[in-house]
Amino acid sequence: MQLRSLRQILGWRRGPVIWILAAASVIWFGHAVSELTGAQRSNDDIRQLIARRDVPIDVKRAHPQEILARINESVRRDHIEDAQSILSISGPTLPPAVKAAALYNIANARTRLAAESVRKGDIDSAVAVINLAKSEYRLALKLDSGNWDARHNLDVAMRVVRDLPQGDNPDLSSPDAPKKLWTDLPGIPKGLP
Repeated sequence: MQLRSLRQILGWRRGPVIWILAAASVIWFGHAVSELTGAQRSNDDIRQLIARRDVPIDVKRAHPQEILARINESVRRDHIEDAQSILSISGPTLPPAVKAAALYNIANARTRLAAESVRKGDIDSAVAVINLAKSEYRLALKLDSGNWDARHNLDVAMRVVRDLPQGDNPDLSSPDAPKKLWTDLPGIPKGLP
């Protein structure tokens, strides 16, 4: 008897249950389609950025790999400030591995700029840029401590301009004292003194 009454209850409510399940299926299918088209759009943007086409992206809605590709393209075009601003805007939402990769790439570009400044003889500019690069390498290593490339490049950056402690010698701190470039820049001077 109970089986028969259960059939009657389910038979009476079968219509609304089917409509609710159908509506839920349509909503889920719509969400899946929007996710798929978003992923395809992101992949297309990444392909275009890798092909060196300048594609603008919406940093707040973009996929993390798309943001990384945009940062890498900005670095390739020597727009380091643009890459830094994209990283600053999207930084809190990025996964640590992606943020570490972005910091590493920006630091590499800064290290190249600093080495070029040293070759040109612009030591003050090189010191400022290399200090930024070293701090970015350190941040990348905090986020991804197993990144041996970042460790190696930090070591290279530290050799471009060394972090020497400043002494309290009043004779050397006067404005007329000559700069001691030989101790700050190992390996850069060429030829005889």
